[in-house]
Amino acid sequence: MTSLVSRLGLALVKGTRHTDRDEIELDDHGPVGDRTWCVVDRAAARVLRTVENPRLLRLTVAEHGDRLVVTTLEGQRVEATTRGAAHGIRAFDYWGRGARIRLQDTALNALFSEELRRDVVLARAERGDVVYADPVSIVTTGALRRLSEALRGSGYAVPSPLDARFRATLTLDLDDDPPAGSRVRVGDAVVEVTAPLERCAVIDLDPVTGERTGSALLHHIQAQDGRLLFGMGARVVTPGTVRRSG
Repeated sequence: MTSLVSRLGLALVKGTRHTDRDEIELDDHGPVGDRTWCVVDRAAARVLRTVENPRLLRLTVAEHGDRLVVTTLEGQRVEATTRGAAHGIRAFDYWGRGARIRLQDTALNALFSEELRRDVVLARAERGDVVYADPVSIVTTGALRRLSEALRGSGYAVPSPLDARFRATLTLDLDDDPPAGSRVRVGDAVVEVTAPLERCAVIDLDPVTGERTGSALLHHIQAQDGRLLFGMGARVVTPGTVRRSG
């Protein structure tokens, strides 16, 4: 199956604002650059989770050569280099499993600590270690349309853009989710669909401000068995470049 891609996105730092891209590169590990970095509570030895630290969403991160640029919701912009701390790679907790990360010596640590209102450190993660499920996430325009209709039918406003709530790698122009086990060609790459994605309270947070909006998305995606499912996970079968259609 071949599909057009209506939206592409990733976040360089785990949990920060998911940014739109016109083009991404998929390799064996997933989208290149996606969640390369994370923010950790050094004292608790834990990688920060967005659902517990919604202020992460107020931060936009971009690359400028060998430097990272962090922009706050208020427009403050800090650009700085990063350098691995001398004590090397350590294991920190991420959802109950070990994440191999290297703490960074960088001026950005002060900004992250100020914005998140706690003492935190930027860290570089091993590929895939701070990714909760599969490396590629997929939502479809058909599923988004049906969710919009359900929200309106229940008297709720539809968040705009709705697909931003799900922080998907790929938004595909398909009426139905591709079934588990199927392969989808997107640009030069091919991905294999694995399983439905379970969601958490992050989808009911404004993707820019981190504020809870009362959108009731969790309620509207609840399956009969109680699971909160929307979209599909996928892994990369054939690496390549993916570009947004149109």
